[in-house]
Amino acid sequence: MATPKTRNWRAHENAHKPEGFHLLVSGETEVSALNKVPKLTQTPVRDPKVLNLELTIVADPDEPSGDVMVWRCADYHEVVKPDQYTGVLIRWEGDVIERIPVIDDREHGAAMKKQSDVLNAAASKTIKLKPAAKKSAPKKSAPKKAAPKKAVAKKAAAKKAPKAVGGWAKKAKKKTAKKTARKSAKKAVKKSAFSRFVKKVVKKLTPAKKKKKKR
Repeated sequence: MATPKTRNWRAHENAHKPEGFHLLVSGETEVSALNKVPKLTQTPVRDPKVLNLELTIVADPDEPSGDVMVWRCADYHEVVKPDQYTGVLIRWEGDVIERIPVIDDREHGAAMKKQSDVLNAAASKTIKLKPAAKKSAPKKSAPKKAAPKKAVAKKAAAKKAPKAVGGWAKKAKKKTAKKTARKSAKKAVKKSAFSRFVKKVVKKLTPAKKKKKKR
């Protein structure tokens, strides 16, 4: 059988609660059907510091069937002593197909922290960060003074209210008085002219009296 494709192999040793150390090995294998799964089995090896794992592909009746190329995860777990293994060998039909160094998570975490501290220190020297400026509180706008309602109401009333009745009544009375005075004056002039005319006519019609001779 041809050697399958594999990828993403890793081996970690870490502390588990409540106690003890565990070695976790995992990787991905390409299989030709949905019901086929990869399996890792420990086999003996001469070097006690190396863990030897044989990779096989077996059928799983609990998985759905179907011929399709998929990637399936293969994993292995073992309770170990601290630094029991330094490396892991993955074999296929006796041939080594992958060599994996064992990473101590405690040492890895400390190394990563140290590396991060060095990078942060170098960055702080080259990049000077300015302190964030304090945001000034927004100024409160002065409340607008409301216009006095009474004054506005008085002005509106003054505009809308009609003139007092007494004002135009007085004007009307003055106009009528002037008209009546003019009419009466015209009548008086007419009467006086008529009376003069009557007197003239009477004089003409009445015979003149003879003057008495003086003795």
